[in-house]
Parts: sequence; C-alpha cells; structure tokens
Amino acid sequence: MTILSDFTHIVGDQNIQIGDDDNANGFTTKFSTGGRLTWNGATAFITFMVKGMTATNQNADVFVNNEKVGVLFNNNGGNPNHWHTQTVSMGGASLNDGEDGNFLKVGTVENPLDVGGNLDDYFIRNVICHFHQNG
Repeated sequence: MTILSDFTHIVGDQNIQIGDDDNANGFTTKFSTGGRLTWNGATAFITFMVKGMTATNQNADVFVNNEKVGVLFNNNGGNPNHWHTQTVSMGGASLNDGEDGNFLKVGTVENPLDVGGNLDDYFIRNVICHFHQNG
C-alpha cells in the first residue's frame, strides 16, 4: 500500500523570538493540514530550527490543538548563536483536517540567571509540519 505524505510551512525563513521582549506568553499560530490521513498508525512530525535557550535547564513545551505533543530541548551551556534542528513527533490524530484548522503553541522557559530578564530568550524558524495524506 502506497502512503503519501505532505507538509506545510508554519513559520518560514524568519526568526521568531520567544522570551521577555516578544511572545512572553509563548508563540501561537494557526496552520493547515488539508487532506491528512486519519487511519490508525498515521503519524506526523514538526521540525524546528532553534537558537538560544542556553541559560535554562527547562525544555519548552510544544502543543498542537491544546495537546502537549513534545518539547524543544534546551541547549544549556551551548553557544547562543548556533541553530539546531529539533523534531517533535505525534500521532496523526493530533491534527485537524482543513484550512487553518490547527493551532501550534511553543512555550517559554525561565531564566535562572540574575541578569537578562525572567525568561531565557530563544528563537525558532523554519517550522514545518509533515503528515500522512490521503491518496
């Protein structure tokens, strides 16, 4: 049986800051997954480019349609200027079919240091959702 897949760009080639100065309550956006496959075993994943999150020991929660589907892992002690690819996997049933039928929320993380604000600022970009599609 042939299984098709599709993808949608949620965030393109632009930096989205999550932290004290922007998106202090987390980043939320809508995205579409038209024609997604709903059979048992259908899966999906979202890839992120992540930079920063180097002061905290916390991980940033990732929600799709108000369901926690994973985390973006901190890079504590790492270089705050290096981009890293991270992937969050989920069941295909976590997604809704149709135009702008899904909501992505990426949470904040606390800054444990005495300088730099309450949140450990970090950036995401090139956020892409891949999913099984009806053929």
